[in-house]
Amino acid sequence: MQKKHLGIQEISSIIVPFRKAIVNALLNREFSRKDRMSNFPYGCCDDYCDLLAYYLYDRFQINTNQINGVYRDSIPEEITNHAWMLLDDIIIDITADRFSSLIENDNGVYVGVESEFYQLLEDKQTLLNYDIREDQRLWNDYQIILKYLD
Repeated sequence: MQKKHLGIQEISSIIVPFRKAIVNALLNREFSRKDRMSNFPYGCCDDYCDLLAYYLYDRFQINTNQINGVYRDSIPEEITNHAWMLLDDIIIDITADRFSSLIENDNGVYVGVESEFYQLLEDKQTLLNYDIREDQRLWNDYQIILKYLD
């Protein structure tokens, strides 16, 4: 059973330790160099969404969706894909530091309503999060992260 509407502070208190666990695992070189999580927070935003979504559901019975979009700046050839999570009307993004000049974030984490940055993203798609139990690499990444949470 999902909790009623969670506030920004309550969501933050859950996800900030998750991001810290990823960073600590990264600092200890727990992720294989071939693993996308080894480049956190770059190039792995869809993976972190799946990992965090599983954690939120498994531990707190919180369901989220993944949103994918494209950021285009003033140089047409430069586009960046980005993924973040949505819980009710609250955005959860633990790779916000990738866009630190565009998103106000607290140590790489953005939890809040849709800011101007997220409104700028184009080609948005809402996806169900992937079941990480179906992918050995993601499941292994999750077990690594859990070591730094427990």
